[in-house]
Amino acid sequence: MLDKKTQARLEELIAKRRYTLTKGIYITHRYVNDWAQRKWKEDGWDDIRPDHLRLISIISIEPLNINELSQRARVSKQAMSKMVATLIDKGFISYETDPKDSRSKIISITKEGVDFMFYFISCSEIIKADFETIIGAKKTAQLIDILTELSEGILERERKLWTSR
Repeated sequence: MLDKKTQARLEELIAKRRYTLTKGIYITHRYVNDWAQRKWKEDGWDDIRPDHLRLISIISIEPLNINELSQRARVSKQAMSKMVATLIDKGFISYETDPKDSRSKIISITKEGVDFMFYFISCSEIIKADFETIIGAKKTAQLIDILTELSEGILERERKLWTSR
C-alpha cells in the first residue's frame, strides 16, 4: 500500500506517461514489428526478422564489410556474422573479397535482396492504410513527413559519427 504522497505522485506519473514521445514510439514500433512478423510468416518469409531487414537496408545503400555493418547496425561482429550467414543462405546478400584488404569480405545486396526490399515497401503501404483507419489519411501523411524528417536527421548525425571514427 502506498502512502498518500506516493499515490499522488504515481497518479501524476500515469497521467504524464500517456503523452510521452517514448511511449508512442515504443507502442508503434511494437505494433509494426508484430504485424510485420506475422505478415512475413504468412507470405513465406518465416525466418526473416526485423534485424535482418536492417542489415539489408544498410547494404542496399552501399556494400560494406562486417565491421562497418556491425557498427552501423549497432550489433556485435558475432551477431552480424550470424545475420550475414542467414541472409547469404537465403540469397539476399552476397560477398566478395575486399580489393583493399584480402582478409576482409565486402557484403552487398543481390537481386533477391532487392526483391525483398520491394516486398517490404508493399508491406509498408499496408501499414500506412492501417494507420489511416486509426488516425486518418491527413494525419498519417503528416506522421510520415515528420518521421522521414526525423529519420533523415538522425541518419545524418550517425553518418557524421561513422566518418569521424
